[in-house]
Amino acid sequence: MLLGLGLGAYFAVIAGIAWLLSKLWEPIGIILFIIALAGAIGIVKWASRYYFYMLKAAHTAVMTEFIVYGKGPQGSQLKYGKEQVLSRFKDSSIMFGIDLLVDGIVKAFTRSFSNMVGILPIPGLDGLTSILQRIALASTTYVDEAILSRAYKNREDNVWKSAHEGVVLYAQAWKPILANAAVLSLISYLEFAALLVILGLPAVAIGYAVPSLRVALGIGVLLTAWMIKLALSDAFSLAATLIAYHRSTEGLEINADWASKLEGVSDKFRELGIKASQNSKLRKVIPQTESSSSNINLN
Repeated sequence: MLLGLGLGAYFAVIAGIAWLLSKLWEPIGIILFIIALAGAIGIVKWASRYYFYMLKAAHTAVMTEFIVYGKGPQGSQLKYGKEQVLSRFKDSSIMFGIDLLVDGIVKAFTRSFSNMVGILPIPGLDGLTSILQRIALASTTYVDEAILSRAYKNREDNVWKSAHEGVVLYAQAWKPILANAAVLSLISYLEFAALLVILGLPAVAIGYAVPSLRVALGIGVLLTAWMIKLALSDAFSLAATLIAYHRSTEGLEINADWASKLEGVSDKFRELGIKASQNSKLRKVIPQTESSSSNINLN
């Protein structure tokens, strides 16, 4: 809500400046407004990186408890989620660094080994291979979070090792996980389009009655639909992908062949393996303290 209001104020200022400049030369105002749209995307990405990223990580930690153990923490779920994130990753920069590596590995795997046409139960998709692969790549953001959630499931302190193994397990059971994530990603965009229509119809009616409000109403509809997608559709897709990942990889053992294949297609996978090995050696030297999660009864 705050992000939506902030973007609304941002567009109000830009619209005022664009209107003034258009008095001098009309194309200037249009160009400025187009640049402002790109700036709005940058603002959302900034907010996602510096605020929503850790918030989503905390939600992921709590959802993992429900998915894996069937029971959530007592008390404040958000507080518990933040504690789990910090106890595992120590610092947001570490988590972000691991996530970047995992994201690159998953995308490399998707480009090299996945075939969305063969796994989606929709006939007549042969001519849409390129589009489906793009959708698959876009949906891997949910897969990244699912892989990182193994650290919460296994109470793993060496998060590099957990991520390294999690990527291999994903490669072994990728079909239902990626198909699920891709379909959910597609549905979320369809929901966004539906929201634009639902919110746009009354906005159009008001715009005809009060022409001076047309630009403001158009921006308001776009921002409202966009924020609802971020708050609801994307969150639901993440939860469903977490479920698909943990169910699909449950009981699987690490397959060395898949680890070798991943090393062949991704330098980042090799880097992740080196980091995992280095942290394993370090933890043999440093005595481990009892994790705060051990105080929570999950049985």
